[in-house]
Amino acid sequence: MAFTQGLRAVLGLALTGLTLCASAAMTPQDERDANALVARWNEFKNHPSAQAGAALYGEQVSWYGKALARDAVIQENAAFVQKHPHYAQAIISNITLTEQDGQPLAVQATFVKQVGLEPQTPRNYPAQLTLTKQAAGWRISEETDWITEANRQKTRDYRLAGGRFNGTAKSYAWLTAHDPKTNGVCDESGECECQLWNSDPAIKPAAIPSCIGGGVEVLSNLDDSGRDRALIYPEWWSSAWRATYLYDVQQQQWVKAIPSFSMNLNVQEDVDGTSLVTRDPEHPGQVIVSQAQWDEKTEDIVINKSAETLNVLK
Repeated sequence: MAFTQGLRAVLGLALTGLTLCASAAMTPQDERDANALVARWNEFKNHPSAQAGAALYGEQVSWYGKALARDAVIQENAAFVQKHPHYAQAIISNITLTEQDGQPLAVQATFVKQVGLEPQTPRNYPAQLTLTKQAAGWRISEETDWITEANRQKTRDYRLAGGRFNGTAKSYAWLTAHDPKTNGVCDESGECECQLWNSDPAIKPAAIPSCIGGGVEVLSNLDDSGRDRALIYPEWWSSAWRATYLYDVQQQQWVKAIPSFSMNLNVQEDVDGTSLVTRDPEHPGQVIVSQAQWDEKTEDIVINKSAETLNVLK
């Protein structure tokens, strides 16, 4: 499957999830309760106890790919913290609640957590919890993160990409979305932008405008620097036109490797990154970009190829 086709399939439900507050099934009180549950879960991960765990988890939990009973999940958490007494976790982004289809009422909570076995070695993770409304209240029925899921599954996870974006150390890249004015969940009546995250906490998120989520693909060997590049496919509420971005990491920051360029999903639905951006074999340090543009003469969309020089910070 081409990258853009797979991305649209993965994100199909996410577009409705971003308008959670408009859902008839999910009430404002439900939203407050779900957010409170995530906060209590974060505290539990730092200081696990049987009493706290019993009020967090359902009777059966999908826990990082394993089907476990609630007591087993509590024991796993307690044993982990006992083995790693300096372990610490914090939620460092907004929490996005995406309502799931079916009954009972369930939502998927996604956010960025920062965790470390030692205070000096934290890492960022795109975390995911599934919360189910049960007779006793909201309970966690699934706990995982996208990096674990990508490593566990044999199919590509379009939500994130791993590479040596700084040329040396492997890290992961992914997107989160928020309304820049309210710092809350995006909806079609407001603005929305994404943040490009890195699993290395030293690399601060980069802002991607006009974005409600999207996918990340890694491109390698575009030059001889050793740096992989993250190709960013932002999604939007409507329109087949998309601005596409290419980033790498230099001097411990995300750097836009080339100017953003246009895609059109009506004519480029089957493409992937290797056909959009390729190494220029005749000009080291340059790439060939395939960009969708509107041709006024033919009144049609055309694909034009142009050379761009990869940005190198001095």
